[in-house]
Amino acid sequence: MIRLSNYSNIFGNTNSIYNSLAQLNSVRRGTYGKALKAYYAKENTSSTSKSSSSSKSNRYKYSSYSADAGLNEIQTQSGKLVESAAKLTDNSKKGLFTDKDNYDANAAYKAVSEFVSEYNDTLSAVNKTTNTAVTNAANNMTRMTGIMNNSLSKVGVTVGKDGRLSVDEETFKNTDMDKVKSVFGSSGSFARSVSSYSTRLGNAAKTQSLQTANNTGIYGRYGSYNNNYYGTGNYNWWY
Repeated sequence: MIRLSNYSNIFGNTNSIYNSLAQLNSVRRGTYGKALKAYYAKENTSSTSKSSSSSKSNRYKYSSYSADAGLNEIQTQSGKLVESAAKLTDNSKKGLFTDKDNYDANAAYKAVSEFVSEYNDTLSAVNKTTNTAVTNAANNMTRMTGIMNNSLSKVGVTVGKDGRLSVDEETFKNTDMDKVKSVFGSSGSFARSVSSYSTRLGNAAKTQSLQTANNTGIYGRYGSYNNNYYGTGNYNWWY
């Protein structure tokens, strides 16, 4: 004789059976499928939102890093320095040193003062980055400036201990035009050399900025060390 107390042991838990039958009916009616679709739709929306938020965060970090590196500022400032040097080295009829009889010391002083200001602003921009390629390009320019120190002093331009330039108005305006032209207006002048070095500096800043943006340089787009750099052929001489 089977006791009622052993009924559940033989047929299992009746609640479990009823639950299973209810789920089966739910699947047949399509309710279960609809519930699954609604659940995963919600999950996908949440995932997309997180991805979008992460993307915005990454763009913000990249912008911050670019600003901290100062590469864009260096490109802009080096371009201004090249422009100011072009005014001094202009050999056309409108050039500052073309006609000695009509030499305008005031105009020349204004142009040199602008050049000196742009030179110093370029150094300030370079000080905002630790990018080796850029700082090396700037160091080449400042070394050349140091070599030209004596020539610059003869026309009233002084190279400070920090590498920045200053110009004494009285000394400059009282200097013969030929001396001023040899330093700022001739083909082998200081201004011409600075223009060349500044162009290289701007190109170095542009290259490093693009590598940072494209994550192809030593440092990634967020300023972190790029592990892929040594695996992209940049240093395949190891092999």
